[in-house]
Amino acid sequence: MVVLRSLFDDVFVRLLWFSIITRPSVALDTWCGKAYKQGPRMSFYLEGETGGSFIVDAKASYIHGQPYNDPQDIHPNRIELRTGSNVIGPNSNEETLSVRIFHTDSGATIIGLAGIAFNETGREYSITLSSFKPSQVPSSITLELTKRDGTKFTATTQLYYLPNPTGPQSVSRLDSLHGGIQVRSNGPYWETIFPYSFYLAGPWLAEDHGNLRKFKDLGYNLLHIVPGGGGIGYDLDQLDAWFNEAEQLGIWIMFDMRGTYQNRGYVKIQVERYKRRKNMLLWYTADEPDGNEDSLDAPSKAYAFIKSLDPYHPISLCLNCQNYHFQEFSAGADIIMADVYPVGTNTESSTKYHTPCNTTYGDCGCDNCHTSPSSPALANIPSRLALWSRFQEQLGLPPKPIWSVPQAFTAQDFWTRTPTPEEVIAMTLLSINHGATGIVMWTFPTAPEIVDVTSQFSAVVTGRDFVRFVLEGVREDIQVEGANK
Repeated sequence: MVVLRSLFDDVFVRLLWFSIITRPSVALDTWCGKAYKQGPRMSFYLEGETGGSFIVDAKASYIHGQPYNDPQDIHPNRIELRTGSNVIGPNSNEETLSVRIFHTDSGATIIGLAGIAFNETGREYSITLSSFKPSQVPSSITLELTKRDGTKFTATTQLYYLPNPTGPQSVSRLDSLHGGIQVRSNGPYWETIFPYSFYLAGPWLAEDHGNLRKFKDLGYNLLHIVPGGGGIGYDLDQLDAWFNEAEQLGIWIMFDMRGTYQNRGYVKIQVERYKRRKNMLLWYTADEPDGNEDSLDAPSKAYAFIKSLDPYHPISLCLNCQNYHFQEFSAGADIIMADVYPVGTNTESSTKYHTPCNTTYGDCGCDNCHTSPSSPALANIPSRLALWSRFQEQLGLPPKPIWSVPQAFTAQDFWTRTPTPEEVIAMTLLSINHGATGIVMWTFPTAPEIVDVTSQFSAVVTGRDFVRFVLEGVREDIQVEGANK
């Protein structure tokens, strides 16, 4: 998303400055701090592709942007050139602005003689890529919108037109218009997939040579092995064997570097070893860095380093807190994952630490979650996803895809019972209905009844009809009568 600066931005920055929470200097056990990146529709295009598109928003904002100087709307207008949004139909009474998109350096026009209505979002403009040369250095692009009175608004973005990778390997990218992930492995065609799987315990795979085949037969399409402790966290030779079998079975890889993502030496070893695999889908760096209170810039530093080694696969991380430095931590990923575990936990008093839980103190296993007769436990999931979407808009951040991590583990620690199969599916559907474009449950192996129901459900969410409906169509919010969430 490109957000144009104005005097209002300075006020906004000062407000953020006074809201910064510093880490305590005393030795306390804490959790969640308690005791203008832009682009075209696709995250990149590849050499040989001849067409692409830009998504343009001309949305009114009360926080960011340049003054619109409209007597009917004295608030600043935010002009955005970004990687997609839901389409909001233009108001026929609003002014239409002319659109020009051009190369920043040369001034050469890419799109001209186009228009967009004030306050319209999600307008897609097709382009040819003939004026771009393949490079790992992005091209700078400028958007110019002009009112009838000649007033101009500008914003800049970047377009990546990458050279084809050397040798056979997968390439995956994000479609930010719909939030999906596309992959190209064998041949010139892109496939949109809906990732549906579990975080997987390595020791279970090692118990039986047939377990990976069993996992595939259950219908899951993603292999996310949780590393062990110490050093790099994997037996790399064993990992090679599992990944080779996964490729034969048609399972994509989500590579977890939670224990090593802050160690450049270890990161380089892993990325260089696995980035050229035909079934590599994406990287996973920080696991709950907000709860663990990792350095605020650690995910962003890892992100930049991994991208320098491999620009062909997106990067994800998982946040646990409702809002503990969301802006800083989310900056370190292309995909943000949310693990909200509301089932079987006391959200007011910690059964593990025997302390109260509120907005400033305590850890109950579900940060700032609320459960009451008027607000059932599962309502915390759509609330969290909606809140993070609003954060991105309020902070002027790009609308990154959000994946959900439904609670699918057996009773332990804060959680006095195992979710029912119905609850697991409900958490999954609530996540999807509120914008999640991938599901990776915690954790496998789990209770047999959860395995049974998720296996049956996998045939739905990984199917072509579901993918076409959820990830290739326009998402529109609807009002459900009788619901308050």
